[in-house]
Amino acid sequence: MRKLKLTREEIKRVIKDTELDNIIFDVETSELTSIKAGGRALCYFIADKMSDLKKMIETCMKNQIEFMVIGDGTNILFSDKYIDLVLLKLGRDFDYLEFSDGNKIIAGAAYKLLKFVVAAAVRGYDFSDLSGIPGTIGGSVMGNSGSKYRGICDFVERVSYISKKGGNIREETIGLSDDDFGYRHFYIPDLIVLTRIVLNTGKSDRNNILEKIASRIKNKKLTQPVNVKSSGCFFKNIPGCSESTGELIEKCGLKGFVYGGARISDKHANFIENFDNSSSEDIFILSKIVKDIVMDKFKIELEYEVKVVGF
Repeated sequence: MRKLKLTREEIKRVIKDTELDNIIFDVETSELTSIKAGGRALCYFIADKMSDLKKMIETCMKNQIEFMVIGDGTNILFSDKYIDLVLLKLGRDFDYLEFSDGNKIIAGAAYKLLKFVVAAAVRGYDFSDLSGIPGTIGGSVMGNSGSKYRGICDFVERVSYISKKGGNIREETIGLSDDDFGYRHFYIPDLIVLTRIVLNTGKSDRNNILEKIASRIKNKKLTQPVNVKSSGCFFKNIPGCSESTGELIEKCGLKGFVYGGARISDKHANFIENFDNSSSEDIFILSKIVKDIVMDKFKIELEYEVKVVGF
């Protein structure tokens, strides 16, 4: 007989019984994302230790409670509804960066990507393609962020993660192959959450790398909206297309187009801004308008780069 789904109050009771710290119930999802829109989620948990992370995951799986791992929320749009989800975030013990012999760099998945790029540059490692991208290194690997020519996964030697093989929670470490990632894509079948990343790259001139970082950040500030509420590029670029998705949207005359409190950026057409206390619904509908118009004009189906949850 199939087990009945728990009610919200039953789920809260089960989670309270774990006696874990850093739990917030009925969390405002708008506070967890860079676009600052959304409703509420049932629970938000920051795992400072591996044992705590595994305990919460095991509790959720045992009781058929839906959960989702989030980073800094720079690439997520939650709906305005109350979402029956437990949101898991990596905390203290996953926030570290180490440099070892043989040009290996070891990072906890919660380490900030911006800090990583600069710290690596100071030691002569060039990750300037990641300059100006917000979020954590774990989130960056999950989306294989970078330029259109190469992503962070091109430098990843191996990853450690929590898996769900055979329904059992356990720690795994595997070497990464070219089959595991692609443009804005990363996939390991049994992965629940990345915990540790080992990168490997050769050294080059530190001053040259720092100059490249400064140049890329300056260019981003000139070509992309900064200090606005957004989730970065909303759609992926189209493989094999000579024009970027931003250029396609701009050719549709959509720069500055407004729907409710959301608008297409005047600076970069692949950015949707929450400029006037927008609801998530406004942002989502605007994204659907963009998809429809691009399809009508170019016969191209845009794919979300932002993760949309609860729609």
